[in-house]
Amino acid sequence: MMLKLYTLRDKLILVKLPLFILCFLFCQVCIAQIYSNGNLSTGATAANGTFAPTGYTWSEMQANTGNTSEVNFSFGFGALYNNALSSNLQLADNFTVPVGESWGVTSFDFFCYQTSYAGTVPPIDVLRVQIFNGDPSAGGTLVTGDMTTNVYDATNSADALMYRISNTVVPIVAPTGTARKIWKVRATISASLVAGTYWVVFQGHATNDANFFMIPVTLLGSRGAATANAKQFTVTGAIWATVLDGGNPAAAPDVAQDMAFLINGVVTLSTSQYEKKNNFQIFPNPVNSSFKILNTDNLSIYNVDFIDNLGRIVKNSIPKDSEMNFDCSELEAGNYLVKIKSENGVEIKKMIKN
Repeated sequence: MMLKLYTLRDKLILVKLPLFILCFLFCQVCIAQIYSNGNLSTGATAANGTFAPTGYTWSEMQANTGNTSEVNFSFGFGALYNNALSSNLQLADNFTVPVGESWGVTSFDFFCYQTSYAGTVPPIDVLRVQIFNGDPSAGGTLVTGDMTTNVYDATNSADALMYRISNTVVPIVAPTGTARKIWKVRATISASLVAGTYWVVFQGHATNDANFFMIPVTLLGSRGAATANAKQFTVTGAIWATVLDGGNPAAAPDVAQDMAFLINGVVTLSTSQYEKKNNFQIFPNPVNSSFKILNTDNLSIYNVDFIDNLGRIVKNSIPKDSEMNFDCSELEAGNYLVKIKSENGVEIKKMIKN
């Protein structure tokens, strides 16, 4: 019953989307954002045409493309405890360190809101984080962290410049609102991770000891990624359950969700794994406004990251199988690395933007 309470309307989830850090050469090491589990912002204009406040974007709950009768229902999901422990929930989601890489993790960024909160700093005062090698609900091994130590980094937590809103068109036209400002909250935790699949488990406490919620990954035109698999843990009763969006109307199918989070730290890699690969070519290169990825082996491409010479991921694309044309007109002139993740692994290409 505790789980149902926090998954009725304000459920919180995050999504996954691999991000990579490199500088000028493949063997260099950078300290920066190295991974994103998924998108949150759906743009500055809501589906009904309403503009977000200046400097902000919306995070609008989505319907599947072409479906005008069913939409996601959950603003966020609970990963909180209160002082009385009448609420005691944790969230967990997985991420993968690719073969040939090792990560020196320094912190995680999570995304939360507290309805109608009017403060100027995030509405929390505690974050607890654990990293597991493997699924914690199925015997995963604890790598680091615990559920008693406060690792909240208030200095590096801030307004995420987004508002969480319900869908403004599906299944009916609805107004926008600014009651759910999204905050990026950082947890400091150190870990050295080799290639493999890991899970992060996290929980927080609101400054006012009330409820707050974590945000799920939000994908334009999709109620959830096919691979979404976040879990919620009810500490009282020790019950794990898949994080599901029940949908609106209630008859809509439940859809699994991912939780939004970022990982910060250092990535190192062996150059040899990339030097041996030559599955893709960028054409033309240098690039004016767009380019194609020539895919001679017809491999499925899952994700493409654009990395500037400071090691920052400045653009991310998830191509459709039939689309290998990439618009980069918004990128400034300069040198970039293009990280292509496919069914054959990861390949890095250099790109010059005119």
